[in-house]
Amino acid sequence: MGPAAEILRGFDDSSEKALDDFWGRLRHRFGIVDEYQQAMRDFECRRQSDSESLAEFEQVLRTLHREAWPDQTDEQRDPVLKRRFEEGVAAAELRQYPRLHHRDLGFRQTTEKARIFAATMDETKTKKSVRFTSETSAPEIHHMAVPTIDFIPVLYAASTTSKRKSLAKLMVSNS
Repeated sequence: MGPAAEILRGFDDSSEKALDDFWGRLRHRFGIVDEYQQAMRDFECRRQSDSESLAEFEQVLRTLHREAWPDQTDEQRDPVLKRRFEEGVAAAELRQYPRLHHRDLGFRQTTEKARIFAATMDETKTKKSVRFTSETSAPEIHHMAVPTIDFIPVLYAASTTSKRKSLAKLMVSNS
């Protein structure tokens, strides 16, 4: 028999408080010894993570607060939740924005305004992108081969022509 089944030994399920008693036994067996204190510490230390949206952060704060202080009314919860939200938001602009512009609003209205502000800021920011290129090799550069010209016959012909002209001039001047 498992530990959950062990807590049912001698359990009276016919009483009016059977469900409350059952949850009490489960909490006693599997719960944290100082559950409320731990929930209070978790609430006070909670910060928004990089992968967490504002709506998710808001819901986590509500849940942690409800676990830590289950008997508080909405009027009592509101300022504490608002303070924790303003202090725990990851973006520095969002920590300042509600404090400067929405000091008189409650928690729900502050979170709505912060979500609108965050959506507006995301639209105006330039998106960084990474482009992947294919793994093909760099294009080859083809050099044109300049044909080699054999100038020896040309030079020989030029030198023979100039010798002939020189010889012809010499003959004309001697005559």
